[in-house]
Amino acid sequence: MKRFPMKTHVRRLAALLAVLTAFVVLCPESRAEDNKPDLSTFPERNVILSTGDAPQVSLNGLEKNADEKAYPASIVKMMTGLVALEKGNLEDLVTISAHDVKLATANTKIGLKEGEVYRLGDLLYGMLLPSGNDAARAVAEQVGGSEEGFAELMNQKAQELGMLSSHFTNASGLHDENMYTTARDLAIMGAAAAENEALCQILTTPTYTLTEQTTGRTISVRNIDRLVNEPKSGDYEKVHALYTWCIGGKTGSTNAAGRTYMAMARYSGVTLVCVLLGDKVPTTSTKGTAYDKIIANRFLEAKSLFEYGYAHLFPVMSIRMLQTEGLQTEFTATVQKGETSCAIPAVVADLDAAVTVYLPARLALQDKEAIRCDAALTPAEVPIQAGDPAGQVSYYYQDRLLFTLPLVFAYGLEPDPTPSPVPVLTMEKRPLPSPGETAAPVQQIEQAEEDAPASRQTSPLLFILPSLALLLGVFVYCLLRRRKK
Repeated sequence: MKRFPMKTHVRRLAALLAVLTAFVVLCPESRAEDNKPDLSTFPERNVILSTGDAPQVSLNGLEKNADEKAYPASIVKMMTGLVALEKGNLEDLVTISAHDVKLATANTKIGLKEGEVYRLGDLLYGMLLPSGNDAARAVAEQVGGSEEGFAELMNQKAQELGMLSSHFTNASGLHDENMYTTARDLAIMGAAAAENEALCQILTTPTYTLTEQTTGRTISVRNIDRLVNEPKSGDYEKVHALYTWCIGGKTGSTNAAGRTYMAMARYSGVTLVCVLLGDKVPTTSTKGTAYDKIIANRFLEAKSLFEYGYAHLFPVMSIRMLQTEGLQTEFTATVQKGETSCAIPAVVADLDAAVTVYLPARLALQDKEAIRCDAALTPAEVPIQAGDPAGQVSYYYQDRLLFTLPLVFAYGLEPDPTPSPVPVLTMEKRPLPSPGETAAPVQQIEQAEEDAPASRQTSPLLFILPSLALLLGVFVYCLLRRRKK
């Protein structure tokens, strides 16, 4: 068996690793698929990830029991916020009623008192950030006249949005057998919430202070959504799940619904919505960090869904790969050459450069009209060299800027060579002698010869050297004849 030295094995191994690395880098689909969340491992019974443009359709099949009837818990407060912002006035003053504060001890409250007066806008913060049920009831009574009247407005909004499998009976999300929804319907609601700037501004506020209008009493509230705010510090380590692109979310929890969560994210103009319902992992006998991991698991799951969604929708690819799929990478540049102009190819500078490409745009590469190229070419004159900057090109898909790349000249161009001047032979013209005029006197001729350049005068060596050569030849001849005798 032929044996190879160790260095050869090392080189082969390095080459194999390089190929594998290139494969991973240039095949983002496989990399994204490898990171695709396995919903069967999620403790939630109902899950969906979708886009804001098509919330009823799961992204790349990421859904589980999305059309099954489920209880939303405090996610309902997101619908309450949508209706209140649409029907109410944030500057309206709201008087807290006995019904608003009549809640069980276990229900989440912000501490409103009967007879106090707050701005409607303040109550929305108290309802959405810490999930205050007393604030939700106060908002509903102000906007709908009563909580029952407000529920009618919620159902009207649901029908308007296309949430055909949902029914609301209260503004807070407290359990009611007759209040239900589906993960798919909540994704539709989340897409609508993502388009409401005022609602998203509230949902992404870390902390807020409510002010009672008659006494000046203040109530500080804290956002419990860990994708937008760090958890409150305590005696044990808590789960951190901040996500830069999150634009809002709402948690929920009841015995019947389990732990629930809905969140929205936006990156590069694309909105994603994820819904997680029905996490009933027991927390009995768990305390501290172990307890926190259970109740905060939904935040990490939502973050993983968003990260996968954007990795799938915005894969990192090389220009060379996109070129093979139809991306135009060569353009025609005009170069001025004297009084004429020449057309020279201008190409993308680095085909191995990596870019983030929007998946729908990639799928449309074969359609020449779907991707618009805006090439801004730099005016140039010869001489130019291959690789000289030639401008830049921007790629658009449905008016969405995908990326901009530099262009260079594919080859160089030199100016035409200037022809060398042809030497002109000039001859001195001497006047002819007049009739009867004799030749120049001898003295004048001798003087002219003396004035002539040295190269034109006859050197004595021209006579001496041939004579010496002749004498030497005769001598050698005679010597040879003498030896023969």
